[in-house]
Amino acid sequence: MKKRSSKEEKLGDVVNQFIQTSGLSKKFTNHQIQVNFEKMMGPFLMKKVKKIFVKENKLYLKLESAAFKQEIAMQKSKLIMDLNSSVNKDYLVDIVLI
Repeated sequence: MKKRSSKEEKLGDVVNQFIQTSGLSKKFTNHQIQVNFEKMMGPFLMKKVKKIFVKENKLYLKLESAAFKQEIAMQKSKLIMDLNSSVNKDYLVDIVLI
């Protein structure tokens, strides 16, 4: 049986290293952006969102409410800034309303 090495690493560091070495960092960041957007909007407003996805550093939103679409358009720069700060990097460049 192999002995453990005395070098201890935090689980979070090991997981982050795995994500980066396996080429999943972009997909992971896309997923984090979607989850953080859903948390920011809450369950009531997410009922107005028909489709959400991230592609080429842009968050695409298909909304069913014109009023909600207008509100998102007005708050676009703040939302981009908040979502980028939630993933600790300047990843998202635009929000596209479909």
